[in-house]
Amino acid sequence: MTYFLKGNRTRIETNLPDSPEGSAVMLWDTEGGKITTLMPSRKMYITMELKQAAEDVKGAKKSHGEDETEFPKLTSTGKQETIAGHVCEHWLMGDNQEVDICAAKGLGYFGMGGQSAGGLGSWKNFVFSPKMLAQAAAHPEWVKFLEGGAFPLKLSAKSGGRVMMSMEATKIEKKALDDSIFSVPPDYKEMSVSGFPTGKR
Repeated sequence: MTYFLKGNRTRIETNLPDSPEGSAVMLWDTEGGKITTLMPSRKMYITMELKQAAEDVKGAKKSHGEDETEFPKLTSTGKQETIAGHVCEHWLMGDNQEVDICAAKGLGYFGMGGQSAGGLGSWKNFVFSPKMLAQAAAHPEWVKFLEGGAFPLKLSAKSGGRVMMSMEATKIEKKALDDSIFSVPPDYKEMSVSGFPTGKR
């Protein structure tokens, strides 16, 4: 996976050498409140409105009697590590503390571009309700985690003491990025939810 961060925009490329059909590009636009997935092998794309998705999640939680303001348990280990030339701090997340995230400051936020102002960035405008924001502010560990950026350079998830998934950054470089890589190519067609082209561009 390769991340390109510029301002409040993110491009995430996932390449599967053995399966070109599985390769994809995700364009995150936090200001516009949407995620667009490009399918290069088919020259098609599909867009998801984040505000609507967030409302759907809230509705599903309410229907199951869950509290939409619930935040995962987060614990700082105090342990630091240098990965790809950047220092990150290990945090444990989840009820059983089985997710280990080594997050770096000053590199923006995962999926939210290179912005560094404000712990929750522009997500607060369409994802978090006022109640949820107030709850986040009441969790000092989350405030500390998000302040100044929180980009995971290393992540591992366990289940029953066994590592189920692990990821680690191998290279970080700063360079000029053309705005065009954060837009849908003009020759791509939009795909409807049913999988048929809409004809729009």
